[in-house]
Amino acid sequence: MTNELTLTQYHSTMADKMINVTESASPEVNIWDYVEQLVREKVVLKYVLDNQLVEFVYRNNLNTYDHVLLPTDNENIFIVLVIDRNSKNISGHFNLDMAKEY
Repeated sequence: MTNELTLTQYHSTMADKMINVTESASPEVNIWDYVEQLVREKVVLKYVLDNQLVEFVYRNNLNTYDHVLLPTDNENIFIVLVIDRNSKNISGHFNLDMAKEY
């Protein structure tokens, strides 16, 4: 089952600084079963699942949460999977519109 996070919930997983760890991050959890659910819910494109596409991974400076950004068919919008590094599970997902949010 998936869990769409509210803006407040999403922001609560951030810290003073988010660090791009795309090149160095090792997977804390297997995200692909969750992504498969998102495909069924028509939140994520099947192409993203089939090719296991991850655009970026950001970690908060407290080292407690990772944000895994999955691409969409709009270059400014990402589906962000929020990974709780302490409990090693997926807290949920957030539809991030970069143009609107930043």
